[in-house]
This record gives sequence, structure tokens and C-alpha cells, in this order.
Amino acid sequence: MMTKIPAGGSGLSNRSGSCGGLVTYLEKEQQGQWFGREADGVAGGQVVADIDANKRNLGRTDDKYYQIVLAPSQAELAHLKANPEALKAFTREAMEQYAENFGKGIKSQDLVWYAKIEQHRSYTYTDRAVQLGEQPKGLAKQGDQTHIHVIVSRTENLKAYRQGLEAGLHQRKNPYHLSPLTNHKATTKGVVQGGFERNAFSQRVEQSFDRSFGYQRSLTESFAYRHGMKYGDEALKAELGQAARLEAAPRPTAELTVADPLAGLREGLGQAYQQQEAHRQAELQRQQEAAQGLKQQQAIEIKPDETPRRSRGLGL
Repeated sequence: MMTKIPAGGSGLSNRSGSCGGLVTYLEKEQQGQWFGREADGVAGGQVVADIDANKRNLGRTDDKYYQIVLAPSQAELAHLKANPEALKAFTREAMEQYAENFGKGIKSQDLVWYAKIEQHRSYTYTDRAVQLGEQPKGLAKQGDQTHIHVIVSRTENLKAYRQGLEAGLHQRKNPYHLSPLTNHKATTKGVVQGGFERNAFSQRVEQSFDRSFGYQRSLTESFAYRHGMKYGDEALKAELGQAARLEAAPRPTAELTVADPLAGLREGLGQAYQQQEAHRQAELQRQQEAAQGLKQQQAIEIKPDETPRRSRGLGL
């Protein structure tokens, strides 16, 4: 499962303006057929109108929307048997996880989002095969390449916000502005609370897929394994490698009828991964606080002295 939130803008996706360019681009395979939390078969023009109108108190250069790409693996797609309704259900559940991941008590109904299913993908400069010269950029990828693009407004659903305000469900003077690209992590102290942890979101999406569709995910397919092997320390990499070898080793038929012998090891790996990730986040938070403290100290040092001075020779 690949869950991606592109960080860079482009001519097609200038997030500070209208989402019209991105919507037009995503209709290259098929016109219309967008869907949302409840809506289905939505026209591209309606998508642009709803997302572009859902903004408040944002500056001219501020992001107005974001794109999320959900790309199940070919094994996961085979498990769904190319069922478009299953893909829509998966996307709707993923957007519930997106909302909850901000830690602000909101749900998918508090967002404005639309999604579109695409069937084809081509190699880009970000693909390892292109970087190694094994495949040319722009070549169509083989196999089932079905994936989903989601466009979501940065501002929470203004209609739902106003209804909640009128019903006394909240007292916030302004709607939330929700950025999945923030570096602010799930904090409970300070002016900005909550945040968006992208690794946690990827895990949430993966777990919701497994839970919803009964998918038996191997260790090497998991986000925790891939992330740990790429960013983990040597001890974690060794532990993950050992677990992968154990999982791949053939087992007697009799063992397959009993509880998974790797269950305890999986749980231990999960705890090790969580501990390392917590340590990494704590260190990042410490660095951010240190940098903020340095900026404040520098501001104090360069602040002009406003203390009244006595004029020379006048006795004042």
C-alpha cells in the first residue's frame, strides 16, 4: 500500500489557487465519475466549484487544497478482484483516518473532498527504475495499476462548521485549517495543538484496508517493515530481517492450523518500531523548540533600546 501526499506544487497543481487545473488533468482517462463521502458520479465542474468555494481566512499564497494518492499493491488489488465499489469504500474509510489523524476530534463529514479512480500509471523521475536507467520516463507500467487520487479542501467543511456553531456543538470563532504537510506533530501543549503525523496516517490506511477486507498482510508488505528497513537503526533492521526470514521459511502443515508462531515477534517488532518512532518525534520536537528559542533570543538581542536617554549638556 502506497499512501502519498505530494508536497510540491506545479502548473497543474498550484495549491494556492483553483483546483481546476488538477481536476482537468485527472479527467484524462475519463470525464466525471468523481465520488465523495456520500456523493457518486460527480462532474468535474462540481468538484472544482465545491472545493474552490470552501475557503475562509486564507491568504492569497496559502494552500487551498491538497492531493492524496492511494495506491494499493497488485496483491491488494487482486484481493479486491478489481471491484470499483470496494475501492470507493476503501477510499471513504481512508478519509475517515485522514480526519482522525489531525487529533482535533473531526470526522470525514467535517471535510470537503472528492476522489477519482485511475487505471494507468507511467514511470516518473521519482521511480528507482528511471533513476537507474532501467526504464524510460513516461513508459506505461505493466500489470494492474489502479489507484485513487483525492482532492481535499484545506478548510474544514464550512457548511458543517456553521451548522455545528448554530447547534452549540462548538464555540470556535473560525473553522479549522487542516494541513497534512505540517511539521507540527500531535502535541497537546502550546498555541498549536494536534498536528498530522504522515507515518501514522500511512499505517492507519494500511490497517483499515486489512480490517475492512480481511487482507492477511505479510510482514514485508507492512509499512512498519518498509519504513524500519529504510530509516531504522541497525538493531531494528536486524530484527526485521530475522522476522522476515522466519516468515518466509516453510512450515510443516500441522503448524498452519495453530496460532501464528510469529504473532509474539510481530507484536515485539511493533513495540520496537513505535518506541523508535516516538524517540525520533521527541528529538524532532526538541530541535524545533530549540530553534524557536534561538529565534526569540536573537529577536531580544537585536531589539532597539527604547530606554529614554539623558541629553548631553542639558541635564535632562
